[in-house]
Amino acid sequence: MKKYTYIMTLAGMAIINAAYLSYKAYVFQYVSKVDFSTICSFSSTNSCSNVLASPYSLVFGIPFPWIALIVYPILFFLALRGFQKSSYAQAKTIAILSGLGMCFNGFIIYREITIIHAYCVLCLICTAIIISIFAISLSILREAKNVQRQ
Repeated sequence: MKKYTYIMTLAGMAIINAAYLSYKAYVFQYVSKVDFSTICSFSSTNSCSNVLASPYSLVFGIPFPWIALIVYPILFFLALRGFQKSSYAQAKTIAILSGLGMCFNGFIIYREITIIHAYCVLCLICTAIIISIFAISLSILREAKNVQRQ
């Protein structure tokens, strides 16, 4: 059940990351497009600001960090529930949701590379986190299968 703690920690880190990017996306979309910058804008190609300012950072008109800000708390609470109840049903749900999250992040990074021509370091961190959560959830599922076989 320690693995659920890892998922909760990773999801917590991702929530902070997504909250920051969501705030910056909100500022750009609704407050001020002038002098817009983020802490991770180092150059024209390594720039979260350029990514967030692009219309291609929107998915169905919604800034992609807002979607992450919904998904990561769900993952956190699923992991918390799995930790409390020692349930593997949560691990299966986490695996499905994080697998879909990996596809979504892959789509965003694809857009960053091919269309926006800039990438966001914080997005790459989020991608590493969702891959880690997916791998840990698969590990929990494997352990559950082994316990059922015995």
